[in-house]
Amino acid sequence: MEVKRKKILQSSLFQQTQNTNLQAKLDFEVRMREGAYKLLLACSKREQVLNASKNLLTCNARIRAYLHELQTDSVSVDRVPCTGKVALSGLRFPLMWRDSDHFNNRGSSRRMALFCMMHLGSEVFDTEMVVVDRSVTDVCFEGVTIFQDAVPSFELRVELWSCVFEEELTMAKTPKKLAKKLRNSFGKSGGKKLCPLLDTSDPDTFLQCHPIPSGARYNLLAYTTLGLCEAEGSFQSHSLIILQNAEWPTWLPLYGNLCCKLVAQPVCMTQHMMAGYLSQKQTVLGMNRSCSLYCVLSGGFLSCYFTPEEIDAKVEPTFRVPVTKEWAGQRSRSLSITSPSAGGSESHVFSTGSGEELDDWLEAFHQHLFDQGLCQWLHCCEQLMKMEVKSPPKPSLFLTKEADCVYNDLSINSPCRFDSVTDIIHNKIEESDGLFLIGRQEKQEPPNWSTLFDGSQSVLVQKTIHSQSQTSTPCPSPVTGAKKRPAPPPPLHKAPYT
Repeated sequence: MEVKRKKILQSSLFQQTQNTNLQAKLDFEVRMREGAYKLLLACSKREQVLNASKNLLTCNARIRAYLHELQTDSVSVDRVPCTGKVALSGLRFPLMWRDSDHFNNRGSSRRMALFCMMHLGSEVFDTEMVVVDRSVTDVCFEGVTIFQDAVPSFELRVELWSCVFEEELTMAKTPKKLAKKLRNSFGKSGGKKLCPLLDTSDPDTFLQCHPIPSGARYNLLAYTTLGLCEAEGSFQSHSLIILQNAEWPTWLPLYGNLCCKLVAQPVCMTQHMMAGYLSQKQTVLGMNRSCSLYCVLSGGFLSCYFTPEEIDAKVEPTFRVPVTKEWAGQRSRSLSITSPSAGGSESHVFSTGSGEELDDWLEAFHQHLFDQGLCQWLHCCEQLMKMEVKSPPKPSLFLTKEADCVYNDLSINSPCRFDSVTDIIHNKIEESDGLFLIGRQEKQEPPNWSTLFDGSQSVLVQKTIHSQSQTSTPCPSPVTGAKKRPAPPPPLHKAPYT
């Protein structure tokens, strides 16, 4: 319930428990980072080395996020908006190769290893590593990433990291082995005092003392930040900030846009903010009566059922009362809700069993209106967005002119865009309304057969008689050796034809 949630958030025990959980996560990521670095030094195959380097960067990012969360002091406010889920799926980065590189198979033949890292608060996720070359036109990352505890003012940072995918990686010796030998020679306690930075949880200090080999070092290629305004629930295009140029060895010709689907689901739209029995007061034929109903506050409505089992059975509520800013609450052990109707406004009066229960319902209504107000979850409270478990299917390569293609929304004023034949093909597809893909076909009018019978045109009919030549071989009878059947005699009552 909403009132219970607010009391828990304001309690000091909750803050201590939250800090304890963050410290446990921090210790776990520190151990994972040490294991990832050991695996990085022990691997010999290039895929394993690059994956270990990717996991090392992800662990460092999570440690940095946990440390920032522990160092941030929580500010107590009167009313805290509800949290929500944010899902990111269908990550796609269009590439712009030169025509000579992509179509004629010329230019550099290097391969690049890429992965995405996503930050939202203290939650950090990464994608699988993909390898691309000049034959790839889009860098795609499948799957859905879900962030559980997002606030309305969330900032989702999406980063694209790149590394050269070399056939052979030269693993140079790192100072870590020398430092360990030095620490062991001085003893365990003396070595720790001499090299205290080796066991620290600080991400920057760890990378300084544990350098990543040059052949497995990722560089940040581009990034973007998404907020609540970009959560439209559909496949959209967003601008990228590119940090590298063509002189970098890990550079790729990015179009300058990121295509993805961002969905936000506030808790007030998916969970019950308040639930319990209320008595509805009604006046029927001049007589006052009350009806006990099980009411649920969720999604901007007060849904009323006869029993709570109807919710589990997915039965439609008896009636639903929209909760708007014009509602009015009374404290004389009754709750009055005014909602718009066809005739103007309609008032629903509910009573509670005690004054404390009434206070809980009033607080839940105020909090629910605050969560769905103009300054919080905005359009996400108008209609619940569908959150897919799987990544949305990739759009087809060729779409008609009327189709909704995200590439039509991409900026054509990119500073690093090259002229290519794809523009010519795209223009021809638009001019021919898609007929360019299947070949032009001129429209032919069907023949008008009615002119043969209305006498408007002369018709010449010739009969061709095939004569059997002397040299030709007569066609054999289909039935050979059978006796010919004689013709039947004429009728007796008719004279023979002469």
